[in-house]
Amino acid sequence: MNSNLIKLKNIFLLLTFILFSGFTLSFGEDDVYLSLSAGSNNRSGIGLADFVPVNGTFEEMETSKDFRDVLENDLILSRHFNVATANTSYKFDMNSHFSYWAQKNVSVILTGSVSVVELTKIIVTVKMYDVDSKQLIWEKKYNNSTTNYRIIAHQISDEIVKRFTGEPGIACSKIAFANNNTKYKEIYVIDYDGYNLRRITKDNGINILPKWIPNTAQIIYTTYLYHNPDLFLIDISKNKRKALSTIQGLNAPTSFSPDGKTMVATLSRGAFPNLYLLDANGVVLRRLTQGKYIDTSPSFSPSGKEITFISDRAGYPQVYIMDIDGVNLRRLTSKGACDTPAWSPKGDKIVFTMKAEKNYDIFIYDLPNSKLLRLTEAQGNNESPSWSADGRFIVFSSTRSGKSEIYIMGVDGSGVRKLADIPGSSFTPSWSN
Repeated sequence: MNSNLIKLKNIFLLLTFILFSGFTLSFGEDDVYLSLSAGSNNRSGIGLADFVPVNGTFEEMETSKDFRDVLENDLILSRHFNVATANTSYKFDMNSHFSYWAQKNVSVILTGSVSVVELTKIIVTVKMYDVDSKQLIWEKKYNNSTTNYRIIAHQISDEIVKRFTGEPGIACSKIAFANNNTKYKEIYVIDYDGYNLRRITKDNGINILPKWIPNTAQIIYTTYLYHNPDLFLIDISKNKRKALSTIQGLNAPTSFSPDGKTMVATLSRGAFPNLYLLDANGVVLRRLTQGKYIDTSPSFSPSGKEITFISDRAGYPQVYIMDIDGVNLRRLTSKGACDTPAWSPKGDKIVFTMKAEKNYDIFIYDLPNSKLLRLTEAQGNNESPSWSADGRFIVFSSTRSGKSEIYIMGVDGSGVRKLADIPGSSFTPSWSN
């Protein structure tokens, strides 16, 4: 291998290491006719009353309060609603309270009951009332273990979002990322709201670049477990993992097709890192790029017919698009040093990192309008963006606090919030769908 090739490969390995609109909808027989105003300044108003503890035990009262707090937070984080609350002393009096809620400018009221059975099972009944008609318009029962009351709140929030918008909510989604708190780099998973942090790998080694496989509880990532950057898959629901690609040389990073049947990965195979199409078991189907270039960070379009990726074929890393058969190559960006593009779920945008001046920042390329939009500026390095399943939010890593941490913002760059206070530094987040 010549010295230039070795140098390029080493540089790439080092970099790898460091690394609203609204709708009016009709639903089925048991569903509700609801509407959501268009525009972020015209969110629908929801009144959130207390959830009644059925048996009045201490456990039920505490769980009822905790449950409602999670549901309120979910509805606020969705940015679809203005949420009004009131202490109704565990009672919902239809005659006296509808006028109160009407003054709060809400269209519907949520309430219900919580029952704890034998200290291990929670049963939540949620009810939705229309303020104008004072009629019950939706009722549903949920159950789980008492330790999983947050899951029920997330499920209810997602159901409400779907009933107002016609699209699934994201409250049940999770975010995977790499973190070095153990002095090694391991893969972690956390709920979208910053709770329920779990360490997934415990290798005391280097595990990086996690990516969710669509519609599964499985993550693919690069690991140096066997002293080569290999691709592994881990099923977090079963706590099982397997090797997918252990070809000598670089195996990373990757993107699965929307149907989960194929993936595009960067493989070096003793030469320049290029893109390859693999099946779901890691078997190479065909090579997609050729030449003495470094092609990395592939991301499938929602149609599965195209990919976006990074290549230095222009002399510096830029964002490109090509068909999945390797033809119809075109370049999107023309400046800066770009990295980690990700195609939006609706297919109209590509988010990516670019070092335009001193720091790396998050940019969006609006495909229909061929327009570049900047989302972050002058707040440390902002990298590795990943979309929420509804295409309304972006998770990314940022050093704005002095160390690399995980943040979430709206697609327009607004409403930035830190995901959680997590020890160590966190990198390369990936949002499940």
